[in-house]
Formats: sequence, C-alpha cells, structure tokens
Amino acid sequence: MPQGQKAPAMQDSQYGTAEKIMALPAAKLVAILKDTSASEYAKAKACQRLAVIGDRSAVPALAALLGDEKLAHYARTGLEPMSDPAAGDALRAALGQLKGRLLVGVINSIGLRKDAKAIEPLAKLMYDGDPQVATAASAALGRIRPGL
Repeated sequence: MPQGQKAPAMQDSQYGTAEKIMALPAAKLVAILKDTSASEYAKAKACQRLAVIGDRSAVPALAALLGDEKLAHYARTGLEPMSDPAAGDALRAALGQLKGRLLVGVINSIGLRKDAKAIEPLAKLMYDGDPQVATAASAALGRIRPGL
C-alpha cells in the first residue's frame, strides 16, 4: 500500500464495521453467532464483545463454536472471562468432544479459568496419546492446583 493511504476498513456486508458490531447488545451479538449467513468476521467481533458484556445467555452460542477451526479461539475468548458457571460447564463438556489443537485450546482456557471442577478430566488427559494435549493438560492442572 502506498505511503499516506489508509487501509480499507474491515467490515461485514450485513452487520457493518467492528464499531457497529461491538456496539450491539448481547442478545444481538448472540443472534450474529447463530446466523448461518453471518461472516466469520462478524462472528469473531461478536465473540470479542461477548467477552466483555456476555452472560449465561451467550454460553450456548459460544460453545457451539468451540469445534470450529476458524472461530474456536474467538469463542474461547468469549467464554474465558465469564463468571457464570455455565461457561465452565461448556468448556468442560467440550473436553470429551474435541481433538488436537481445538482440544488444546479448550484445555488452556480451563487452566486460565482455574476451574477446579476440571481436575479429574484434565488428570486423565495428561496421559493422552497426543503429546500437545498431555502437555496442555499438565500445564492447566499446574494453574489450577500449583504444586501438584
């Protein structure tokens, strides 16, 4: 891009710019996540905003994205800071459903949340055949229970 020119604003053709999406209330952000015609961009921005204003009502829509290769990180970002126990329940439920990098991401999120309810399933994952999963489980347990 030539010097002095601005990069084009990123936006979604249906939902608009990041600023417009981030200004929406939680219920409309959840609707974006459920909208099959919404772009990945709009869904990513909705997840980012739900990390700040999301509540229990956003958990199912965020949890549904945990298996999505392109949006899982954004979904976890939305779930990690939520104090509602439903967010932890959703992350723990995903432990038995995901594999590989997606599973490692969920394990890391659980560790960041210091979710003591995940100790038993994480302990089992320390012996997973995937060394990245086993390492992530061990690290998460270390965050939850230092000194284990």
